[in-house]
This record gives sequence, structure tokens and C-alpha cells, in this order.
Amino acid sequence: MPPLNDLPRLHLKIPDLGHDLQVLKFEGNEAISAPYQFDVDLVSEQKNITLEHLLHKQAFLVFDHQGHGIHGQIHRIVQCDSGKRLSHYSVQLVPRLAYLQYRTNQRIFQQTSVPQIIASILKEHGILGDAHRFLLNSSYPPREYCAQYNESDLGFIARLCEEEGLHYHFQHSESGHQLVFGDDQTVFPRLGRPTPYKQGSGLVGEEPVIQHFNVRLETRTSRVTRRDYDFQKATIALEQKYQPAIEKILPDLEAYDYPGGFNQEERGKLLSRRALERHRSDYCQVEGTSDQPELVTGHFLTLSEHPRQEWNDLWLLTAVHHQGRQPQVLEEGMGGDAEPPGARNQGYRNRFVATPWDAIFRPRRLHEKPRISGSQTAIVTGPEGEEIHCDPYGRVKVRFFWDRAGQVNDRSSCWLRVASNWAGNSYGAVTIPRVGMEVLVTFMEGDPDKPLISGCLTNSANPAPYPLPAHKTRTVFRSRSSPGGKGFNELHLEDRAGQELIYLRAQRDMEQRIEHDSRLEIGNERRETIKGNSISELHASEHRTIAADRIIQIKGNDQLHTTNRRSYSDQTLAIEAGQQVHIKAGAHVVLEAGATLSLSAGGEHIVIGHGGIFSSSEIQLGGAPLSGARAASLNPEGIAPLSTLLNLPPTFAPTQRALMTASKAAGSDFCPLCEACREGVCTTETTTV
Repeated sequence: MPPLNDLPRLHLKIPDLGHDLQVLKFEGNEAISAPYQFDVDLVSEQKNITLEHLLHKQAFLVFDHQGHGIHGQIHRIVQCDSGKRLSHYSVQLVPRLAYLQYRTNQRIFQQTSVPQIIASILKEHGILGDAHRFLLNSSYPPREYCAQYNESDLGFIARLCEEEGLHYHFQHSESGHQLVFGDDQTVFPRLGRPTPYKQGSGLVGEEPVIQHFNVRLETRTSRVTRRDYDFQKATIALEQKYQPAIEKILPDLEAYDYPGGFNQEERGKLLSRRALERHRSDYCQVEGTSDQPELVTGHFLTLSEHPRQEWNDLWLLTAVHHQGRQPQVLEEGMGGDAEPPGARNQGYRNRFVATPWDAIFRPRRLHEKPRISGSQTAIVTGPEGEEIHCDPYGRVKVRFFWDRAGQVNDRSSCWLRVASNWAGNSYGAVTIPRVGMEVLVTFMEGDPDKPLISGCLTNSANPAPYPLPAHKTRTVFRSRSSPGGKGFNELHLEDRAGQELIYLRAQRDMEQRIEHDSRLEIGNERRETIKGNSISELHASEHRTIAADRIIQIKGNDQLHTTNRRSYSDQTLAIEAGQQVHIKAGAHVVLEAGATLSLSAGGEHIVIGHGGIFSSSEIQLGGAPLSGARAASLNPEGIAPLSTLLNLPPTFAPTQRALMTASKAAGSDFCPLCEACREGVCTTETTTV
């Protein structure tokens, strides 16, 4: 044992410190993928050290005369009880990374890879490129959408590393510490020289040794299966499996995970392999003790002089617990030969955990992704000037109220699927939330990275279509014309007792298509108001029965064109015109009465009855016939015109008498006059008689 008046080996170096602080003892823990923490007890003759001056200072804790140690930042300082001459202080050293645990955030990263996300957060905390490195041998695709939700920056970084299988460790020097990220074993450096194994050596020797080296094997998962679902590949089963290339592992222990966090085959293979590497990274693990101050996590230890030759190999240090004591710095209250308490335990020693060099290290899943229970609300967003912004799947983008960095545009979030009460193969219901609407957002399995819209909400900016509660009995579906919003379509159902109503409004056009039958039954009245034309086209017969009167008022002309027409009245048929009644037939006009036929005009009359033919005056020869109004034929709009011969060169029509004579000679009882004849033109070459 060295004499007590040896110079202290443990030092705490703080730049620009104007007074001496001596290390009495320290204890600290470090591990791969975790911030280290060292508690250091100090003594000083200064009783009034300004604590604020030391807080956040950079410091280097020296373990031995060779300069091995750790670098950190003073995260905490305590002034303890003071003696007659010496005052006691305690400081805690942590890496700059540990400060990230004190900033909690809620924000969204889009189209950014995990290394890029980590680098941006480190930059926000002043940990720039010279203070961290990424030594990655695999590529990491950008994440379409990645939410930091109610997580500290440190916890968020740790979770992302655990999800991807990344690890980090620290490399120390007197001037600083560097954060190193990696994804395989090649990033871990090897310690300077082998450390011999000396079992049970409790004394301080000239050279550091490993006193205990306990190797244990423990049952672990033997294979991994991951499954996921991508709605854009709805018919494809996304499943990947990974099992190490070992002939036989007993027992067969599978870790099955859904959702697996992938939508590409290669991505699924990578995550499955790294998941199994995580499960089996500590299948073989060493726990040991030593007084080798060179040991630090994230480095390979070379073991030598162990009786089991296969263990004299490289071992990855995954965790180290450091201890150091030098009670000789306490001078007050001790005589020259007095042995201070704990003197036999002075110096440096450690406990460590290590794994074989070829056991790929992956950090354990200690930071679970936050889960959002229940729903949240958000505002639908889109490009400036757009009222409806969606993709081919009807998805929209939103801005969450907690997203301080998000903008109200088409980059505010990922595309969110919109739930519908019915969705099938080219059929179902589609209602796309519009820009500015407040929507109800739920999360698949509570995952902040998988939001979807389950409904819309009214608010002070978007009230209900009708004032409430005045119209509380009204069920409404009202749309809005876009762009511009100056009109709307609407369907509403009024359920107020005694005022029940189904109301349908079309802002512009309305179309109905019925592939088979349509039936309409009205219990009372039917009223129609058409402010333009009404056009109907029937391709077959029309049958109509009116149980009471029919009253039609036509304020213009009435045109009717038929092939044949028959009218029948059970009692009276009355035709009255203000000026003329003109009946014209191409061949015959037959007036038949069962009792009497009476013709009356100009105060004169002719009566035909059972008793004979009677005239109010003698019938005179001569006079001239009157020509009445022409019964013009018009084609209804929207119906193809009837074929005529009017497009042929016209000729003068024969007289009526000549046509009658020709008809009689042919044995016909009528003359088939066409419309052209009635107009005085005809294409038939007939000699006028």
C-alpha cells in the first residue's frame, strides 16, 4: 500500500478556477446509449465559493497519473458542512446531452430521417458538428411523419435510436467529450493494451488487473416476426421474419410484433434483424471488477491471462460503475501516523458489464413511444387560396393546436385518412373536410405518428347551418359552393311535430337517374313551379287517370301533334273560341248527331233532324269560303324532329276538287294530304283539274 503522503491521483480540472478543489471521493455510472453521471465529493479551504460560478462549467475528472478520466459538465453543485479548516462540496458531472431531459416539446418532423432529426435537435442545444459524429453503415430513409409528443428531447432521441437500432457512446479528453452514434460494432475503439486477469487480487498492484470475470448465459428470444398493414397495398401481406444462421436453437421462442413499423420489404427485414439482435445482445454477458482506470463504455477490452483461453479475447464494455477514494486529502483532525477511515479502500476501482465482440449491440427498448388516449381536434389546412385540398384517397392535412412550429398550409402535417360510414370498391360515402374546418382526430392504436380523422366539429367560426336550439328538430346536410362559397346544396329533415318536412335544394342543376321503375304517392296536394321550360320525352305510352276535374290554363299557344287522336266525353263537349274555330281535314269531315245537328251563323241557321233539313232562309248559290288559322306543327325541344319532305324542291299543289276527283277514281274514300299540300306546296307531280 503506498504511503499516505503520496500525491493524490484523483483530480477535478475546471478551467479558469481561481481556487483549489481536491477530490475526496467519487462514484459514477456510465453505459452505452445512456448519459453518464458522476457524483464527486470535494474539499477546499475556501468557505465561500460562488456556487453559480461553477454551475454548468466544463470539468475533467482524472482517474490516474496517465490522464484517464471522464469529461463532463457540472450539472449540480452542493455546499455541505464545513470543518475547522476545510469545507465540503459536492458536484455532479453529466454530458451536455443530459441537459436535453429538461426540455419537453410537442412538434412534428416530416420527410426527415432519424439521423437528421437527431442532428437538428442537438444543434438547437448548441451541440454542433464538432461535438457529435454519426458513424453509420446503413442508410435510413426519411420518415414521412414523426411526432415528438410530450417527450423530452433526450427521451425522444433515445426512443428514435431504440426504434432504429442505433447506439451512442462518448469519447473523452481533457478538453471535451464527443458524442458518437453508430449502428454496428465498427464504431467502438479498442483500449490501449490487454488487461490481465488476476483472480481475487485485493491489493493494489503495480499494474491494473481484472480481479473478477464472471461469464453467464441466459435464455433469450430465438426468432422475430413482424407484421404490418399499408392501406395503399391493401391486398399485400406485409410480414418479415428473421432467425440467426444457427443450425439449432432450443427452445424455439418467437417474438411477434404488430404493427411492425414498415411498409417496404427491405425495411421490414432490417427491423426484424435488429430486433433479434437486441433480444440476443446480452445472451452471453460478463460481470467483472478491476482497478483498470482505462475502462470506459463503448470500447473493446482485451482480456489476457485467463485460464479459459477462449475468453482471452475482445469484450465490448456496455456498462461501467466507477469508484474512487483518496482520504489523504483530509488533513485536519489527524496525526502524522493516523490512518483515515476507509484508507484501505483508497484509489480507483470499478465494476463492469461486457459482451462478446461479435454480439451486435442494440439498445434495449426503455423509452416507449407515447400513446394518445382518446381524440384531439385540429384545423384542416391547404395551400393558400384552396378551399378543398385532398389527395386521390380523399386524405387531407391538418394543423394540431399543440403544434407551435406548424404552418397553416399544405405542409402542416402528413396526409390524414378520413373515416366514412361506408367505403367499398368504387362505392360508399365521401365527405371531404374542407380547409378551415375543425376536425376530430383519433390515432391508430394511440400512435401519434398515425392520425386519422373521425369527424368534424362546429365552433364559433363555423356554426351550424341553422341557429340552435331554435332548430333543434332539424337534421341538416348542407354543402357549400366552391370556390367562392356563394351558394349551397341542402337536404334537411324537419321533425317538429305537425311540421314534418323533407327539404331538398339544388344550387344549380339536379339530375335523377332511375334504371327501372319510379313510383310516387302523395297523400294530399302536389304543387310545382317551373320558372323556365318543362321538357318531357316518353319512349312509350302515357296513361293518366284524373278522379276529379282537370283545369289547365295556357297563357300562350297550345300545339298538339299526334298520329291519330280520339276524344270522348260522357256528357257534353264544349269548344269555344274568341274568334275562330277552324277544322280542316285532308279528305272528309264527318259531323254526326243522334238527334239534331244545328248550324247557326249571322242570324241564320240550318237544322238537320229526324223530320228533315230545315233552313231559316232559302239557300243561295255563290259566296266565297273563309280561310281559317293554320294548325301549324311544331317539334318539342329535345326531341328529334319528325321526317318531312320539305327539304325537296317545292311545286304548286293541285286544287282540293282535283284531289277529291282523283281519290274517287282510285276507289279511295279519302285523300292522303300531306302537310306540304296544306301549305300549298307539294312534290307530287299531279295535273290540276
